[in-house]
Order: sequence, then C-alpha cells, then structure tokens
Amino acid sequence: MKTLSTTWMKILKILHEICAISWAGGACSMMLLIACMPDGSQETLSAYAMTLKIIDDWMIIGGAYGCVITGAVYGAFTNWGFFRHRWIVVKWVMTILMILSGTFCMGPYVNGNAALGADKALYALPDGIFWQNIDQIVPWGILQLAMLATVIAISVLKPWKKKSARQQPIGGKGK
Repeated sequence: MKTLSTTWMKILKILHEICAISWAGGACSMMLLIACMPDGSQETLSAYAMTLKIIDDWMIIGGAYGCVITGAVYGAFTNWGFFRHRWIVVKWVMTILMILSGTFCMGPYVNGNAALGADKALYALPDGIFWQNIDQIVPWGILQLAMLATVIAISVLKPWKKKSARQQPIGGKGK
C-alpha cells in the first residue's frame, strides 16, 4: 500500500481539521442564531432564514463533505485504514448518519424557510410555516451537535484503539 509522506500527512491533517471546524462551527452558529432569533419583522426573519441556508450550504455541507474526502484519503493512503480500528468505523458510521439526517431530516426545513422569501407574509404568522420549520430544525440541530461532539471526542480519545506492546503495562496484560 502506498502511504503519504510526513509532509502530506500534516497537510491532510490540517485540511481534515479545517473541515471539521467548519462543520462544527457552522452547526453551532446555526443553533445560536435560532436561539437568538427575534419575533421580528418579515424582513428580519427572511434575513435569518437566508443566513441559516448560507451557513448550511457553505460551512456545514462543505465541511461535512471535506471531512468525508479527507477521511477517505486517510483510509486509502495511510496506515489508519478504513476498518483497522473500531473508533474509525464508528466515526464513519456517525458521519454518514449525520450527513443523511442533515440532508433528509433537517435540510428541507432550512431550505423551506429560505424559499419563503417570495411571500414575506409567511414569516409574520406566529404559528406559520416559518416557525413550524424552526421547530423541526431545532431537535435535529441538537442531535447533530451531540453527534459532532461525540465524533470529535472519538477522534481525540481514540477509544478501542489497539495498544502496541510498548503501551502495555509492565508484567503483560493490563486489568
């Protein structure tokens, strides 16, 4: 198997981390904007809807796909592999679940609110489609943040990682 040089590994790690920061930062930004969203004018709510869509389209989707691409490069061209460690498999499964739930469970509501732009009166109704969409975005956004935090923790802690002989306690196997 052909592996990346040390320099390319560092570049790959930087790119992977930038994508993860974009994804997590975008998710946090969206939830903070929703938490601080006023019962404002139609123009204000329309601007919020468009801002959420821009964050979703550029930071979250871009970061998520960047993580998938750089993760695939890690799997194909480094000794980490795709299935060598359980923690990597868990990250892949969670990443796919986050992308699918974001695409099919959360995305339509974000895009739906942005599409209301032509009829600004729909933003003003307290129980209208805009607020119904927000009510659907919030639980999915919280789930996404929890899953992102878990994936980040797994990346740092690398649980279930096989220990080398050097890491074994003196006297053989640990407790």
